[in-house]
Amino acid sequence: MILNNKGDYQLYRSKMRLHPEFSPLDNDDLDRIISAATIKSFHRGQVLFDQGDPRRNYYFLISGVAKSFHLDENGDEQLYLYIRANKAFPYIGLFEDEDYAYSVETMTAVKIAIIPMKLYEDLLRANPEMMVNAIREMSSIINTTETQLQRMVTTSAKCRVQNAIWFLGQQIGDEQEDGTVVIPYPMTLIELSKVSGTTRETTSLMVQQLVAEGKIQYSRKYFKIFSARN
Repeated sequence: MILNNKGDYQLYRSKMRLHPEFSPLDNDDLDRIISAATIKSFHRGQVLFDQGDPRRNYYFLISGVAKSFHLDENGDEQLYLYIRANKAFPYIGLFEDEDYAYSVETMTAVKIAIIPMKLYEDLLRANPEMMVNAIREMSSIINTTETQLQRMVTTSAKCRVQNAIWFLGQQIGDEQEDGTVVIPYPMTLIELSKVSGTTRETTSLMVQQLVAEGKIQYSRKYFKIFSARN
C-alpha cells in the first residue's frame, strides 16, 4: 500500500486495530494486511462489486456508508444490509464461494481498504480468536436480517415505512443523549421506499403522517427518530 506519510499508515492501522476481527492479530500480521491493502476513495452511487463477480477481495470501510443487496429472479433489488464506517464485508461464502453472493453500492462518498480475500482467509485459519470474532460478526448480521424480515412482514404500509426507518436507525443511526436517533446521512424517499417495499408516493405519505404524529423529523433528506417502534 502506498501512503503519503507515516501518519496515514498509523491512522489506518489504528482503525483496523479497533475492529474486533483484527484486534487479535499481532503486529506482524496486522502489518501484512496493511501492506497488502489498497486504499481507495469512491463517490456516492458507485458499485464496489456486483453479485456474481469473482470473490477476490475483502473490504474494510474506513469512512462513509454503503449498502449490500442482491437481485431476485425478476431482477428486483432486495436490500440485505447497510454498512457503516469501521465495518468489514463480505462474510457470505467464506472459504467456499468463488463469486460474491450480493452487490455493494456506496451510499455516500467512502474510503475503503481493499484486502486480498486469500490473505484474509489465511489469517482466519491461523488465528482461532480472529475466527471466533468473524463468526460473532456473522451472527450479528444474521440477527439483524432476521429482525428486519420479521418487522417487515405486515400489510400495513405505515408500519412498513416506520419499521424501515427503525431499521435504518439501528444500522447507521447515532443515538443522542436525549434518546433520539439521528441518521447522519442523506436518505431519499426513493431509497426508503426500497427498504420498506412500498411505492415512493406511499412512502412520502407515510413519512408525512409519522412527522405529524411526532414520531420522526425529516428535513433536507435527514431523519431524526423520536419513536421508531410501534
